[in-house]
Amino acid sequence: MFKRSTFASLALSFAFFGSVALDSGCKKDDTVTPGDDEELAASPNAGGGGSSSSDDSDDGDSLYDDDGSDFDGVNEADPDTESTEEKLKKPEPKEVCKGKKKKRVCKMVDPDPGISAQIGVNAITKGYSWGMTPDQVLGELSKKIEAEYDAKQKKAKDPMSQDRNREWRKEQLEELRRGNVQFKSNANQKWNVSLIQYEFEDDAQEEMVWIRSGRYLRKFFFFKDNGLWKIVYAYQTEKWGKEYDQVVEETFKKWFGISPEAKVKQDPKTAAPLMTYNEWTSKNGEKIRSFDLSAVHGVYMITVLDGNIEQQIGERLPNVKEEEGFSTDVGDVLGGSDVEYDADGNIITTDRSDEDDE
Repeated sequence: MFKRSTFASLALSFAFFGSVALDSGCKKDDTVTPGDDEELAASPNAGGGGSSSSDDSDDGDSLYDDDGSDFDGVNEADPDTESTEEKLKKPEPKEVCKGKKKKRVCKMVDPDPGISAQIGVNAITKGYSWGMTPDQVLGELSKKIEAEYDAKQKKAKDPMSQDRNREWRKEQLEELRRGNVQFKSNANQKWNVSLIQYEFEDDAQEEMVWIRSGRYLRKFFFFKDNGLWKIVYAYQTEKWGKEYDQVVEETFKKWFGISPEAKVKQDPKTAAPLMTYNEWTSKNGEKIRSFDLSAVHGVYMITVLDGNIEQQIGERLPNVKEEEGFSTDVGDVLGGSDVEYDADGNIITTDRSDEDDE
């Protein structure tokens, strides 16, 4: 699959996310769920796949709000996702010490990291299941739009407000349909130069559904051979306003467990380290990974995936290495490219010679 330069990736990241405001220690008695954490609440906005003029609005009604609701009950069994025979309870961290006297080192560890990770997986995948078709996922997302539409209509006090709500519903459903993307090499789409450019392969029976979820979060659902196998959360760093390591300690470890495995992606030719990331493995074999993509894309990324499918198609990780000639100057990034995109994500080449002559 042909990939563009990191320079183009950064340009798209600025254009895709825009500029708009981000929570990590593992204390033994920390039982606060992300849904109860004030710092996980973001400004409510409407929005689905594609671009939405209402994405930066603050009407307080959107069910796409990035309020941490995906992780409600992350510390306890969810009756909607757990069978009566198997109630998952988050393990209490235990202190483990090694060495003697001055060399003695103690740290808190997760006695059952697979259970902790499974609870996090269940929170992210609630309402979805591996193998669901794109139409089934679109159907679940449509239900949220319909529920929000019903809530808006109940609050409407006049025919004009009702008409605006009907127009809103129409736009949201159209945007959701536009968020369904089939990855084909001849489509000339923007995703080959985006932050998810290494999450898929062209011409391999793969597609995606993506939505905006509030001001700071984009959700991507990936499908292989018509079945859901991966979900990606891309959070703008402004959501927490903290460094990546701090977000991992205070938030991600709270969601998925305090004992992730530290992983390193190496250059296949030189074995030089290209990036580090955290990985949690659930008791059912799913993988959760967190990545710091702030330098190139301005996001912290979480992926959760079906481990069985990954074994079949191979591991796919983002590439955050800045290529030679990369510029961090915002003016260069936004004003120096002749690549633009239409509403469907197709690349449009533009001629800036007339602008340069002025």
